[in-house]
This record gives sequence, structure tokens and C-alpha cells, in this order.
Amino acid sequence: MWQELRKHLKLYLFLLKLNAARQLEYRTNLLLGLLVESGYLVVKLIYAYVVHDTGVHIAGFAPQTLYLFIGTFILMTAFFVSMLQFNIMAFDRLITEGDFDLMLTKPVSTQFLATLRYAETWMVLPNVLVGAGLIAYGWSASGIALSLGNLGLYLLYMVMGVITMYGIFTLPMLLAFKFKHISSFHALVWGLWDFNNLPHRIFPSSLQMLGTFLLPIFLITNYSPLAILSQLTTTEMVWGIIAPILIFTANLFGWKLVAKHYESAGG
Repeated sequence: MWQELRKHLKLYLFLLKLNAARQLEYRTNLLLGLLVESGYLVVKLIYAYVVHDTGVHIAGFAPQTLYLFIGTFILMTAFFVSMLQFNIMAFDRLITEGDFDLMLTKPVSTQFLATLRYAETWMVLPNVLVGAGLIAYGWSASGIALSLGNLGLYLLYMVMGVITMYGIFTLPMLLAFKFKHISSFHALVWGLWDFNNLPHRIFPSSLQMLGTFLLPIFLITNYSPLAILSQLTTTEMVWGIIAPILIFTANLFGWKLVAKHYESAGG
């Protein structure tokens, strides 16, 4: 198991280098993309500043504390765009054009290649820098001790958030095996993703329960800030670790089951 994990980690690092080199071939397009992405981030920063400047407490959280949530959201958005967005958008073409057949012959996990082969590298750098900066500011302004315990807790739930993100957003890709075209799914993905922009406690309790236990979308970006703010119950802390494992296991099972019964687009 660990040998397979190490092999796929090395392969993913190779794919990152390959994608980074490929994207540098089109430097004008890259520069324009960075400018557009920076424009979006300016809007986000203005939004964060306005929220902070009003002094309004949202769901019981002080304005400076909201920077933790906004920064985490921006940073996790960088992970989402880098790891998954383009793979999700291109997946149905793999099925309809028969390229998935070729992946089945590779000596690595077919699921790994299908969901992680494309990676956006340079374009997400502004999100990483701004997200990390907002987290650092929110951390300091909220008076949270910069201890190994707090840092470890934050990183633990961030890793769990990445696992949850992968599990939730790659499992519906299996619909392409049945329906071939799932382009309408892309709009749903972004709609779900935007729910993480602010603390989930601004939503009605019924929606909080739904987004935490049934479809745990709120675990992706909310649990890291809530953990270091001591705003998670023992049940929530345990669920924040168990849920990603369950989702990832279900994801692996689903992909293996579908691949086992896969029929080529060419018959």
C-alpha cells in the first residue's frame, strides 16, 4: 500500500512539472490569465475589507476572524482549480472519444490518471499567496496562539478538507459512464463550492446539518478555522476525520465498480 502511494505521489509530482512546463510555452496566455485571476482576487479583497470595515459580527464571528474563513476558502479554491477543475471538465470527453480505454492499459491507477492528470500550476499562485496572507492576518488579528498544536490542528483539517473535496467532486464524474455528457454538472460544482465562502453557521441549522453530515461540503474549508477557534464540538472534530475517510473509501469503491463494468465507447 505504502509503496503504491509513494509511486503515485512521485508520478503526481512529475505531472505537476510536466504541466508547469507545458503552460510556460504559452506565456502571453499565462500572463493574461494571471491578470484576470488577480482581478478576481482584488474583488475578493475589497469584499473582505468591506466586511471588516463595517465591524459587523457574522454568525457570532468578529470581522477580523472572517479573514481566516475567506483566506482558507481562497487557498482551497487554488487547490480545487489546480487539482480537479480541468480534469472534471474534460472527463466526459475521455469517455465519448475512447481515450479512457487507453488509460486502462497503464500500469498505474486508472482513477488517478482520470482525475489528476491535468494540473493548473502558475495560474493559482495569486490565490495561494493571497489566501495564505489572509489566513496569517486573520490568525494574528484573532489572537490565536501560533503553537505547534494549533498549526497541526489547522493543517490536519486542511488535509481532511482536500480529501473531502476530492471525494465529493470526483464521485459524480462516474455519471459520465452512464450519460456520456455531464457538462451541466460543472455549474453544480461551482454552485456547491461557493457555499464555503463564509462560515457555514450563517445558514439555517437544517442546511448546516445537511452540509456537514449528509453531503459534507462544509468540511472542506470551514473546519480548519473552526478548529483553531475552538468552535468545534467533540462530535464535529471526530466527524471531520471520519467523514473524509468514508467518502474517499466510497469513492474508490465506486470507481473500481464502474471500471469493472466499463464498456468502450467504440463498443
